[in-house]
Amino acid sequence: MPTSPGPLLAALDVLWGRLRDEVPELPPIRPTISPTPRRRDHGPERWTTDDAGSVSGFVVSADVLQAGSEATLTMMLHDAAHLLNWSRSIADTTMRGVYHNQAFVTAADEVGLRWPPGQHRIQGRGYDDVRLTDETRARHIADLTALDEAIPLVLPHLNLPTSSSAGRVDRLTLRCKCEPARSFRISQTVAAAGPIICGVCGKPFA
Repeated sequence: MPTSPGPLLAALDVLWGRLRDEVPELPPIRPTISPTPRRRDHGPERWTTDDAGSVSGFVVSADVLQAGSEATLTMMLHDAAHLLNWSRSIADTTMRGVYHNQAFVTAADEVGLRWPPGQHRIQGRGYDDVRLTDETRARHIADLTALDEAIPLVLPHLNLPTSSSAGRVDRLTLRCKCEPARSFRISQTVAAAGPIICGVCGKPFA
């Protein structure tokens, strides 16, 4: 990759340090940047600990980066909840890491994500769609700003999967800020062309 991921990794490191100050049980991590889409398997077998006590297996994928700073922060907190349960030897997924159970929601709440009140579990996925709260956004405003600056420096140099290499067109799910949120799926290329504004809440789909 011609542009070093250093600025992005630095921003992630500061974000994680801030999170560990809030939740000291979280271990240090060694995040990696990947051009492949985010995995649906969120099972505990992906985590490993090196000799220094840092956890590997924390992957920030290009499709998440492409969705923007809030999506990246949400992904970091989402995986922090899984890692918190892993450190406590608590199983928070079933169905080969796809279905998120109530233990995941409890840990997600600790790191700043909430399950939308009144929303039903998602068939086959359970409670995986936890979301940022306004309080969490405010607490991580410096991290969001740093990600807004760092992501554009790295993202153009990642080799994003194409329909020819992946066998299909990779699509994103975008949601607005309405309660309940409206959502739709869209190709990464179209999503990258510019923000799509919700006509109800007036905010961008993310």
